Parts: sequence; structure tokens; C-alpha cells
Amino acid sequence: MKKLTLIAAILICGLLYTTCDLFKDMVKEPEVTLDSVDFIKIDFKGLTLQSNIKVKNNISVNIPFPDIDFDLHVFDIESSLVKGTISSEGSLKSNDSTIVHVPTVFTYENLISLISALTDENKKENPLYKIKLTAHIPVQGNDFTFPFEHEGKIPIARLPEITFASAPSASFTYGLIPGIPTGGKIEFSLDVKNKSNVAILIKDLSLDVKIGNTPLPKQGVVTQPKLNPGSTGNIPFQFSLNAADALSILPSVISGGISGFNLTGNYKFSLPDFPFLNELGDSITLP
Repeated sequence: MKKLTLIAAILICGLLYTTCDLFKDMVKEPEVTLDSVDFIKIDFKGLTLQSNIKVKNNISVNIPFPDIDFDLHVFDIESSLVKGTISSEGSLKSNDSTIVHVPTVFTYENLISLISALTDENKKENPLYKIKLTAHIPVQGNDFTFPFEHEGKIPIARLPEITFASAPSASFTYGLIPGIPTGGKIEFSLDVKNKSNVAILIKDLSLDVKIGNTPLPKQGVVTQPKLNPGSTGNIPFQFSLNAADALSILPSVISGGISGFNLTGNYKFSLPDFPFLNELGDSITLP
């Protein structure tokens, strides 16, 4: 009889110990951190700012995905640039960590409208943001709340300004026949001014040059040095002429330049401070 009583006591204690441990496990608070905040898309219309929240589920059962409130402000302007709540289906795995992505999309039009009343032009050109995030995670009847804030600068992408730095000029080489060129070259340079508020890198600049009805061999550059905001870079070009092309364009060469000169092309540029973003680009047409 004593033996049976001892066994029962041991079983009850074991059950109580297991139940207490299970109860402790069920009320463990999840660990939530703001892992990173990055711009994942920038174009000439707007941007996408993505906040990445890391949630570690510390209990042995799955828990629901958090609801995350976001509120994006510019400077100390009371009105929000954009706000909302991200809700997701599914659950967070037990005893595991999950990254929850919170994309915040806004347009330059909305940004300009919000900061139009500012009198400081430097602030308009270099707007600073603050994003406030609050994660709500229900765990076994408890609603845990985790607030976060992050600040940074809003990049504004603009097309660079491309102009002639030096007017196109032609020079010729001559052989035995007077006035008949055997070759030559066309030279000019382009200035590229960065009008974005972040650094840019000109890439894959490809030019088609035509003088009158004579097209010159296609030429381009792969990559140019980084241009900081407001700075200008110079890109020199030289086109070699064979005898036939030189003879064809000779009548177009006039004092001080070349008549009938036409330049078209395409280029791309990247934002080196945001290397994970797609490249931007446009076409060029210069008289």
C-alpha cells in the first residue's frame, strides 16, 4: 500500500512539474527586433521603403503573424506621408525566428505636396524621414506590443543633365592628293551634372553620331567615376574617320564647328549608395 502511495505521489509531482514548465513556456514573450530598414525600389515616380522586423517565437507552438502599424513622417511635420497596418496570414514557427517585411510605398508627388510649405530649400532638397512601427503579437491570450523608430534621408532620383562641354571639332590627315583626306577624327566632350540628392554612377553610355547623311561608328563608355550630388563630370569622345567618311563629311566642316552634327544615344545610371536597386536610364538627343 505504501509503495502504491509513493508511486502516485511521484506521478502527481511529475505531472505538476510538466504542467508548470508547459505553462511557463506558453507565456514566454517573443523576441522582436528591428533588423534593418532599406529602400528597395527607387524610380522617377516614387520609392518603396522596407522595414524588416525579426520575430523569434520562444514557445513550442506556432503563434500568429504580427499585425504591424507603420507611420512615416518627414521632418517634424505633423501629417503623415503614409501610414497603415500590415496584416499577414499564417503563423510563426515554434522556437524559430522569422523576418517580417513591412513595405512602405509613397510617390514624389505626395512628398513634394507635404514639404511644399517649407521655406528652407536645403530641407526640400534633402528631406529626412522618421518611420514609427508597432508590432502586435497575440500569444495565448496576451497581446505583446513592440514599438520601433528609424530615421534616415529620402533619396530623390532625377535624370542627370547632359550637355556639350566642348563643341564637336574635326581634323583631317592628307596624303599625296591635295585637298583629299586620307582619314581624320571627330572630337567633343560631354558634361554630366548630377541633379539627384544622392551620388550617381553613369554606366553604359552609348552614342550614335551622324554628320549630314554620314553615320560614324557607334561608340560608348562602360562606367564613369561616381558623381556626388550637384557635381559635374566630363566625358571625352573621339571618333576615328576612314578615308571615305572623312571625304564625305569634309563639306560639313565650317569655321568654328560642324554643320549637320546630330547625336543620339542611351545611358544608364545607378545609385552606388543603394547597390541592390535596379539601374535607371534615359535617352539622349543633342543637336
